[in-house]
Amino acid sequence: MVGVRARGRAVAAVAGLLVLVLVAIIFLTSRPREGVSRLEAAFRDGLTPLFMTASRVTQSVAGLWDGAVALFNAHDENRRLREEVDALRREVARLEELARQNEALRAALDLPPEAPRPVIFAEVIARPLNNWWGVLTINKGRRHGVEPHMGVVAAHGAVGHIRSASAFSSEVILLSDPRSAVGAIVQRTGEPVLVEGLGYPGTRLRLRPLTAEADIVEGDVIVTSGMSSIFPKGVPVGVVEEVAVGPFGLSVDVTVRPYVDFGTLEVVAVLGAPGDGRAASAAPGAADGDGP
Repeated sequence: MVGVRARGRAVAAVAGLLVLVLVAIIFLTSRPREGVSRLEAAFRDGLTPLFMTASRVTQSVAGLWDGAVALFNAHDENRRLREEVDALRREVARLEELARQNEALRAALDLPPEAPRPVIFAEVIARPLNNWWGVLTINKGRRHGVEPHMGVVAAHGAVGHIRSASAFSSEVILLSDPRSAVGAIVQRTGEPVLVEGLGYPGTRLRLRPLTAEADIVEGDVIVTSGMSSIFPKGVPVGVVEEVAVGPFGLSVDVTVRPYVDFGTLEVVAVLGAPGDGRAASAAPGAADGDGP
């Protein structure tokens, strides 16, 4: 027990002596002077390897941190570039699809690729959420030659007519809208009829015969009559899907399936007035005059 206490006192004495030495060194080295003592020089030289090691470690850590920051920035930049490339690819695919539909429209309307015609090609840019099937908006307006009451067609047939036009866009009333009615004929017989919209969901039209003796059967093709300025004669409208005769044969309810799928339209053609030089064959995404 006495030995343990003696060793404890010896350790305390050594620790105290070291503290005094350190205090003396600090006191001596803190005073301004030109030279250094041998003790200070030896102490400083002894600590130099430790300082060099600490400096190298600090520099290594700083280098690792800078490398990590640079790697993170490079990763973030690569992610941004990938997103931009993906967006450009989607835009190219969209433009290629619009070009394909444009060519399909030209072929359906028998238009030479470069010949000026009273036709304005346009892209569908909006459909109101509360009336998906009845109205749509296109990216061509009065600046492009579009005027109210002009007919609108797609590759497979009649679409509707221009309801209103601003400088750079127009609103189209589809054949499926309840406010729409177009004069037509039964292609097989030439019988005059009226085709009306039934509203949402817009997948069928109603046909009203204009004569009591009208000869209409399922499978008859309905085309525009050309009796108005909206459509020329012979634009496909649809095919008779059902003929329901009322009691005593006093009424006939005829359902027509339109050739055009109004819900998937992306590109349409507005039919200008004959001889209207303003209505050139502009592509749907033409850059000239497409916006304010």
